Amino acid sequence: MTGGRRNRPVAAPRPPRALPRGRPLDLAFAACAPGLEPVLARELAALGLDARPVAGGAEMRGEDAAALACLASRVADAVKVRVPGGGSRDAAGAPLFRRGWRARVGAAPLRESLAAGLLLFLGYDGETPFLDPMCGSGTVAVEAALVAGRRAPGLGRTFAFESWPGHDPGRTAALRARLAAAARVPPCPVHASDRNGGAIRLASRNAAAAGMAAHVRIERRDAGEVQPPPGPGVCLVNPPYGVRLDTGAEGAWRALGALLPRLAGWTVGILAPAGTARRLASSLGTPADEALEIRNGGLRARLLVCRP
Repeated sequence: MTGGRRNRPVAAPRPPRALPRGRPLDLAFAACAPGLEPVLARELAALGLDARPVAGGAEMRGEDAAALACLASRVADAVKVRVPGGGSRDAAGAPLFRRGWRARVGAAPLRESLAAGLLLFLGYDGETPFLDPMCGSGTVAVEAALVAGRRAPGLGRTFAFESWPGHDPGRTAALRARLAAAARVPPCPVHASDRNGGAIRLASRNAAAAGMAAHVRIERRDAGEVQPPPGPGVCLVNPPYGVRLDTGAEGAWRALGALLPRLAGWTVGILAPAGTARRLASSLGTPADEALEIRNGGLRARLLVCRP
């Protein structure tokens, strides 16, 4: 007794509710970065699930939906399932954007899942060349190579749902094997460049850690001097914003403007801060549409799309 009150015993934690034996739940919700909900729903549908976009992500239904989303979705950041008796559970156990290959981020980080979502929004499927002329730590280029190689992002990970009572490891193993069998050698080159030597070294380490070193061609070069491969192709770039980075923003956008005439026939996506997107776009010398609004690291951003 302390202060006249009886100490109450601490309740033991409740064991997790069991899944229906023999299969993971087939109704789930996948979360993603705001703005990418339709992209995520289309990706899940391409995986064979019945999916529809909702605020913050996509609802999905289908055989092994939760497991399939954890293993194969590039755009999802989390997967939640409803268990018998009610209540929302995290099927992944850790954020899905943490692929495990990125050693550290550069000065203007882009989540792997956001990079993949923007690639899919631009229609990139690996059948045409890809270019990132301001690659930084290489996140966009590595994700492009993984898309082109049809490498499911979750194959090397273990997820929370695999330890739930009632989980059928045989079904999950068969799903992993089916996804692994779909991998291929990327049919078209993935090019990445940056004028900063430190960024090039970091991008090279990340490409190697992801198993994509042989498929990402990385060189040190200013964006305005890049010679892209013959198109058509897809270019996605996350240039200095002038928001977090104090210097180099205007010069970087002028360099992009010098590159664009050499990207005739390409689809080019450029990230810009929402507040200054139009001003920065005016330095490109090529009309650009504000195609998508997203949040990148808490900042409102616009994806500008142009077709030189």
